[in-house]
Amino acid sequence: MALFIGHCGRNICYVGSSKPIESSFSILPLLDILEINSFNINLKDLITKFEVRRQKVVPIDFKNNHKHLRVAFIGVYKIACGIATYSEWLWSEMIPLVGEYRIFAENASLEVLEEPNVIRCWKRGEPFVDLIKNIREYDPDVIYIQHEWGIFPIGTHFLSLMTALQQYRTIVTLHSVYSHLDKLTNEAAMPEMIVHTNQAKDMLVNIKKVSKPVHVIPHGGFPCTSMHRYWNRYGSKHLLLQFGFGFKYKGWETSLNIVAQLKEKFPDIFFTGLISENGHNKKFHDEYFHELMELSKSLDIEQNVGLIRGFQSDEVLDSFIRTNTVAIFPYIRNGNHEVFGCSGAARLAMSKAIPVVVSDVPLFDDLEGVCFRSENVSGFCSEIEKLFDQKYKEKQIEKQNIFLEENSWEVSAKRYLEIL
Repeated sequence: MALFIGHCGRNICYVGSSKPIESSFSILPLLDILEINSFNINLKDLITKFEVRRQKVVPIDFKNNHKHLRVAFIGVYKIACGIATYSEWLWSEMIPLVGEYRIFAENASLEVLEEPNVIRCWKRGEPFVDLIKNIREYDPDVIYIQHEWGIFPIGTHFLSLMTALQQYRTIVTLHSVYSHLDKLTNEAAMPEMIVHTNQAKDMLVNIKKVSKPVHVIPHGGFPCTSMHRYWNRYGSKHLLLQFGFGFKYKGWETSLNIVAQLKEKFPDIFFTGLISENGHNKKFHDEYFHELMELSKSLDIEQNVGLIRGFQSDEVLDSFIRTNTVAIFPYIRNGNHEVFGCSGAARLAMSKAIPVVVSDVPLFDDLEGVCFRSENVSGFCSEIEKLFDQKYKEKQIEKQNIFLEENSWEVSAKRYLEIL
């Protein structure tokens, strides 16, 4: 009886000539069979140790060799967004370690330079028809998705995407994990997840009871490669800096109260707030900025505060960070909206050789033992006063630098690939 050797999807199988051949069965090219036979591979080994990937027979462990991987990255890319920045920095370290890659990015509303291997084929809030089509044409070995809830706002669209990608190894990085049970309808559909802290994993596995694999990879960052400081044009050495989106949970009011308390001992204290804004929330940002201005006036610190609205380039951020004395991130407890994740802003500040002080919210759990964490204004003021001393400041920067080296983007990229 003749045997027809073929494959169903990636699995190699065979049928006898006496049985009808199913439509899902594809006969392997004769050339591949002869090539395998030259190594004296028997039929059992062929079926158990080989598979078909992109119309070619390869050993099953082929996919564990990073240099042979064909990788698809899905996410926002090179736009004014923290997740886009994270993606750019991480993917640039991963790309040299794999064989082939494509970035399937959101259609940018702003003009962006076209790049090879970057395909802009989807838009938040709309079905992923073109994205799915492009992924199938590319036929990757593994898919990495950078997830944030505002980027994937429509549950039906996300569920249909997860369904369409089931034949691929799909790994979703959840940058924000919440206790919200309604989010489980999306989380349960994710085949495999990466989170940044053990607390985020505990929320998913032990509280929300998701059954899929959850890996912990710390947020990456740039090691501090230069202690260079810029010429101080402020006319004061007691300088505080905060940067990030203009939302209440960032604790901008707390920063103003810190300034008011420190002003009693340091009359020349000055706080710079670089307040990014989202075009989808313009009315809120306008109202909130007005509230901060009124609070500044009532605390009598108008001459001690500079609030700058709008997106800032990397060059601008670098200038402010390397000029100021201490970076503060006094995020507040956000009730049911508490987020379990990591702060990229804190890492960016540390990479510029500036001491960082953070609050005790879960978003900074990974910095326990690295940066001082305070639960109130007085705690911030006490630590900031110590950091105005040069020797104390240098010790804190040294501690931060060790942390950054241990969790660099290069290290993070290797951790991502180790999951495979």
